[in-house]
Amino acid sequence: MRRAFALSLLLAVASPGAAAAQGRVVTSASPDRVALTVYRAPYGQSDMNLNYLQGFALVSETRRIRLPRGPAVLRFEGVAEGIVPVSAVIDGLPGGVGEKNRDARLLSPAALIDGTLGRRVTLTRTHRATGRQISEDATIVAGPARGVVVRTATGVEALRCSGLREKLAFDAVPAGLSAKPVLSVTTVSPVARTVTVRLSYLASGFDWRANYVATIPAGGGTIDLFAWLTLANGDGTAFADADVSAVAGRLNRVFTRRIPAEVGALRLSCYPLGTTTSDLRHESFEREIVMSAVRVSRNDVGIFSVNTPPPPPAPAAPPPPEDLGDLKLYRVPERVTVTARGQKQVALLARDTVPFERRYRRAVAPGQMILPTPTALTVVLRNRKDAGLGLPLPAGGTAVYAVRPGGDRLLVGQGRIDDRAEGETVRISAGVSSQVQLEQRVEAGGDSVLRVTNANPWPVTIDVPIGRPGSAIKGDRDALVQVDGVMTWSPTVPAHAEAELRYR
Repeated sequence: MRRAFALSLLLAVASPGAAAAQGRVVTSASPDRVALTVYRAPYGQSDMNLNYLQGFALVSETRRIRLPRGPAVLRFEGVAEGIVPVSAVIDGLPGGVGEKNRDARLLSPAALIDGTLGRRVTLTRTHRATGRQISEDATIVAGPARGVVVRTATGVEALRCSGLREKLAFDAVPAGLSAKPVLSVTTVSPVARTVTVRLSYLASGFDWRANYVATIPAGGGTIDLFAWLTLANGDGTAFADADVSAVAGRLNRVFTRRIPAEVGALRLSCYPLGTTTSDLRHESFEREIVMSAVRVSRNDVGIFSVNTPPPPPAPAAPPPPEDLGDLKLYRVPERVTVTARGQKQVALLARDTVPFERRYRRAVAPGQMILPTPTALTVVLRNRKDAGLGLPLPAGGTAVYAVRPGGDRLLVGQGRIDDRAEGETVRISAGVSSQVQLEQRVEAGGDSVLRVTNANPWPVTIDVPIGRPGSAIKGDRDALVQVDGVMTWSPTVPAHAEAELRYR
């Protein structure tokens, strides 16, 4: 049976002794305003795992701080857990920055036990005979690894081995522990004054993806294209009312190892009967912290997936992307809250009535024997302003919906696109067609013969890329053209007809 192990805290935080030697301690509990610029993982193609995000973010915070005269230690609480301390830049301090420190010791049950070794606490438990709660003084003599051992007036015992509910109460938080990640700096101010400080730093544990929703109206020759920007925050820090931007493109980045937070889980074990080698059932307990009647739990966050329902009505179109050197910067037009260890979806772009062409596609390799096989149906868009687009499109997943005459929206295909610059051709997967099939045979002389059949009651156009970029491919009747560096056969096949190409 799982039992709760509650640690009641009476908050009375003392200033660290080392900090006091350097001057007064000034704590900034949270930023007044924060901006979050998220950079994608270099090769991020799949779904995002919150426990393993390979992107990063540039966090810019604005804080109002009252500085004393002379030396002081400034504690910036609430920074990201994945902060890269060497990247931190602080503007607005009249005396500059003397040194920076990243405190990775966070408040947790194990950290409380470790910081209170040899000190007096209050042990409360249920009296076995009367059932009433009784409290007594105790001293922690061992822990937190392999259990907690306390000394009371009756002797030395392991916590939670009495078989009754027990809890520890602490008079104060041990020095150096914080409920939130902390970056501290030293400075010297010539006069006492209130200043506006801007703190900027890089933090790991972020990523983003683009997700496109393409809707083909009933009987229409155009498509409505909308894209979501999905932000992922694997950090334990939330960013409320943040100015959010996303950067598309690939930049050079040197790997920086993340500083792990020292938040150990408290593991309690005891052997109430027999010896330590007895074959006993292992008991596990829930671990949590109770602070001023508010429960704060630290649990492992698992991987989750969400079945996305049909897309909601699209919001107002966001602003166009901005140039950031050779990269592209997408701004979210309004402030959003990015929760800790969560995801957030905001509008990325929207274009209506974009002309498109329905084409079929199947890539082949020279000398490859292919039996009649279905082809991929694709929606082809020209990324130009005169064709309804004309803006950089970041890589991401795609979902194509078709609106039936009755108004029903049905999914017809899913896929993904790579980064596409303005002026390029965009191909969106819209399913697989068994009506248009392709086969290839290789003859004795080494020539390959392609054959396409169209069972539809209307003509179709198919693109057949052959080989790889730079391959020397020659076909009959100059039927091949170079598309994206690859020789491609693109015949238009009439209804209930076929087409054939011989190449070498």
